[in-house]
Amino acid sequence: MPSLVGPTKTPHEFGFRSGDSHLVINDHSETLTAFDFSGKKLFTIPCLARGQGADNEWQSRNTDTPPGLYKVGSVWRDYEKLGPSPESVPHELRPYGWYTLDLEELEAQERRYGRAGIAIHGGGSALGARGCWVPVQPLLSTHGCPRVHNADLRDKIVPLLAKGTVFVSVYQERPQAT
Repeated sequence: MPSLVGPTKTPHEFGFRSGDSHLVINDHSETLTAFDFSGKKLFTIPCLARGQGADNEWQSRNTDTPPGLYKVGSVWRDYEKLGPSPESVPHELRPYGWYTLDLEELEAQERRYGRAGIAIHGGGSALGARGCWVPVQPLLSTHGCPRVHNADLRDKIVPLLAKGTVFVSVYQERPQAT
């Protein structure tokens, strides 16, 4: 198993309290595991935190999600506005799927690598691939955003937002020494 790079801080350093959740994304295992405030595991779902570069590259634009601690900020609820029919979805929304959860960096990890706009979302490719608006779409690489299935966003992650703050820790493979 490769060595992983992750957050240097914990949600507790940012006011983690009862009702809050912690999502742990592991790009090596391609999973997202959710925990409640007490540390109880809530669920594990497939998640791809891959960009367009090499599998252990996250220090450049359009590559893997930068490792570190985030919290969910703004939420775009396109499924609730547009419904389940893909014909009703504008082409520019198809890459993002049913929901988009903007991630706010808590360790300056985006700024450090010249990145911005990291979010958890569903959807298809940047071209709006077929199947982007189905419940369980293919998990394709993004430009650095963690991607999960549309139904998992709707049924598992979005309900956590109503209970409290959702923190997100991202773990990536350590770049190989050159």
